[in-house]
Amino acid sequence: MPPGWYGEAMLSTFAAGEYEAFLAAGGLKLRLRLARSLDLARVSPGIRLVDIGCGRGELAAHAALRGARVTALDFSLDALAMTRRTAQVVAVGHGLAPDALAVATVAAEASNLPIASGSADRVMILDVVEHLRNWQLGAMLEEVRRILAPGGLVVMHTLPNAWALALAYPALRLLAPDLPAEPRSDYERVVHVNEQSPRSMRGALRRAGLRSRVWVEEWTTRQAALADGRLYPDPLRGKGYVVLRRPLFGRLAGRIMKTPLGPIVGNDIFALAWLDSAPPPRDVLGIRRR
Repeated sequence: MPPGWYGEAMLSTFAAGEYEAFLAAGGLKLRLRLARSLDLARVSPGIRLVDIGCGRGELAAHAALRGARVTALDFSLDALAMTRRTAQVVAVGHGLAPDALAVATVAAEASNLPIASGSADRVMILDVVEHLRNWQLGAMLEEVRRILAPGGLVVMHTLPNAWALALAYPALRLLAPDLPAEPRSDYERVVHVNEQSPRSMRGALRRAGLRSRVWVEEWTTRQAALADGRLYPDPLRGKGYVVLRRPLFGRLAGRIMKTPLGPIVGNDIFALAWLDSAPPPRDVLGIRRR
């Protein structure tokens, strides 16, 4: 995909006003999935954090706010410009000087990282995997293994969960036939070239020589409950969110996620990965499922 496919217009519009609201509020609060991912990273002051595919830069800025030294990478120059603007807004929103947050932006391909070997304590890969062909994913994870410091940790998030769309979504439409027959937008059908299941994500990390924990959480109904689906420029997403924000579906999803069916119901795949030879401290790997 050319970088232009991930330009400022798309990165802003696709979020249906959430990014503008984030900026207007001084960048005080991260979106649910980003906040969850940052919590999993266990960021502490001085940690060297690499954010691959930084997008609009919300997570990079908040990681720096927690004291991390952040390198934010993207192949879209628009994304890097947005990240710099985001860092300034978050700094000012928290009473700091506009240039107070340590966020360095770098133009790079995920499969060829201009980062020194063994220099990253944390690597964030959020909503990137589904945009990479298998060979690109493999090359990126090889690079991640190279740059990861002993005791370092990789935090990953990807959606949709291929199992959820293939199995749970058709069943959900039996309860809510007003849901769209196709849950993906036209744009997503083009750019989501490698949607994952928990099993395939585990396999990709194993092939790259990384140990991992991979699991599924359910954030779609929670996001829908906070969002007015009518604001989404994509009519499929707008229609789906209007339905999924009904309290019934949130309660139902919460109950099913506590059963063995959880991995085919939750739409959010999370992973922690590390070097087999030098795992992070046990407390860093602690996961409280949500």
